[in-house]
Amino acid sequence: MIRPMLRGVALACAALIIAGAVWLPVRAQAPASGGEGAVYTYVAQWGVPRPLWSNIEKFFKDAEPALNTLMTDGTIVAWGNGRNWTHDESGWTHANWVTATSFEKIKRALDTIHGALPQPTAFSTSKHTDLMLRATIRGTKPGASGTGMLWVASYQVKPDQMEEFGRLFENDIKPLFEEQIAAGSILSYSLNFEAIHSGPTNSVSIAYVLPNAAAIDKFQAALEAFGAKHPDTAPAMQATMDFTAHRDYVYELINFAQK
Repeated sequence: MIRPMLRGVALACAALIIAGAVWLPVRAQAPASGGEGAVYTYVAQWGVPRPLWSNIEKFFKDAEPALNTLMTDGTIVAWGNGRNWTHDESGWTHANWVTATSFEKIKRALDTIHGALPQPTAFSTSKHTDLMLRATIRGTKPGASGTGMLWVASYQVKPDQMEEFGRLFENDIKPLFEEQIAAGSILSYSLNFEAIHSGPTNSVSIAYVLPNAAAIDKFQAALEAFGAKHPDTAPAMQATMDFTAHRDYVYELINFAQK
């Protein structure tokens, strides 16, 4: 069924992967709605002790004006901060990200935030890791912002199936996401590969932002309807993957904004 296969189709971890060394075929890299070709997303994941949650979340809220300025001046095209909604043994509790069209703009944004705000205590006492992701297949509802939910589905594609995976996503799955943006069930989506490899080079993630938890139910219903109408899609997608490596991650978005 299509729903189990796409159940997490959202911080990749957050943020969310199109690779630097492992490139998808040309037809899987066409610019998507709301974008101008490739974008890069820097994702910071945090494992914060519960007594310090308010500390890091205050920083996320205090950073909003600076992040919006960076988006207004064209340095970044999106940003977000979230807390993990479904905890697991990894210990990650929070994530934040910025998205831009180049590595240089990512660094400029991070330097600006670091210079504008004192770093919270939670940053120096918490488990931490970073990801750098690249995406060319993506779509957005322009101007969306506020709170919401982020769902990320991670997979490992079989080494000889990357081209087929990209073709299937472009032709069969992307139209579903575009329909759901038009319907208001999701606010953005991206197909992501690691631009800087910190995990398996065949890792891929599908990330989408929803306006609220009720939209998760609407999107799940859309997946069921899509699966019933296109019964061959899920088996074809699964044939390109090592599905035992599939994981989902869901975050409550404290705040976010996108162009």
